[in-house]
Amino acid sequence: MNKLARFRSLNAAQRLMIVFALGALGFTLAACSLSIAGHRVIGSEPAQQAPQAGPVSANVDADGVYDAYEAHAMLFEETDFPSAFTCQPCHEDHFREWSVSQHAYAQLSPVFNAMQATITKRTNGTNGDFCIRCHTQVGMNLGEPVHMSNMDRAQVSREGVTCITCHRVSGDFGTVSGRLAIHKGPLTDSVKGPTGGAGLEPVLADKMRNRVVTEPDEVGRKIHGEAEKFFAITTPEFCGSCHDVTLFNGFRLEEAFTEYKHSIAADAGHTCQDCHMGLEPGKPSGYREGHAAVVAGQPTRKRKLTNHYFAGPDHSVIHPLLFPFNADVYQRWTMRQMITFDWKA
Repeated sequence: MNKLARFRSLNAAQRLMIVFALGALGFTLAACSLSIAGHRVIGSEPAQQAPQAGPVSANVDADGVYDAYEAHAMLFEETDFPSAFTCQPCHEDHFREWSVSQHAYAQLSPVFNAMQATITKRTNGTNGDFCIRCHTQVGMNLGEPVHMSNMDRAQVSREGVTCITCHRVSGDFGTVSGRLAIHKGPLTDSVKGPTGGAGLEPVLADKMRNRVVTEPDEVGRKIHGEAEKFFAITTPEFCGSCHDVTLFNGFRLEEAFTEYKHSIAADAGHTCQDCHMGLEPGKPSGYREGHAAVVAGQPTRKRKLTNHYFAGPDHSVIHPLLFPFNADVYQRWTMRQMITFDWKA
């Protein structure tokens, strides 16, 4: 009797048992095959596999669209550490100058990011956040990973040395290679500046007319509830918090502040701000007077203004949609969408 005849001679229960046994055997063989394929067999070469396109981010799809979790997380980050885009409506002139500056470019610079990756590799990771904490103090205050794509960072983290990096620091930390504690809180919290609240007080005196609110849960145009005078922000030592970098072994990697302290400019009483934030870049030429803010269409009283362009030798080499910063562009498209635009065509 052949095998087929024998199978037909079995009753239904016996046939069903055989079918199940064969199915289980097939499943086991398939599982073994997959397991072996994932490991190198001694004496054989590993199989060459085509690279697989993984997800661009845990919370961003291939089109650069954020999911609900990512969108809400970004909202909370903006609440705790306001972006320069939040400051722009009232401080348009300061934003325009800063948006093209090397402070704004600090974290986006591919040269910096390449150097950061190289140093981390050569130190086996022991370098930690030593380099990046000057380039995105907010990102480090947020607890973002050192090696994280700028595309996945919070917007305020991408902004490098952004508004709150200087105006939400209330302590004179000295030469600490960028280890700064930034005040955490909504836009309505206090800010620090060189002149205090002389320009803000008249606005707060008539909130109804100026259509502003100073509490985070109030509805309306939110502004700072207080502007404190912070003398340190006018001194070269404040700049030295980042611009004097000493490595772990004592090697002085960057000593712009130390060089300044031993220069004829310091002997003459000129500050970093005089040359980098004055009327004429690179030359002590005084400061202009103007309105620090425009609130509800009304400019604040005139005072001494510093130039937030921060003149320096570097320049951008990245996609022009990514930098200079443009609020309309960043609020309309993700960075992944921006880089697909062929601006040279």
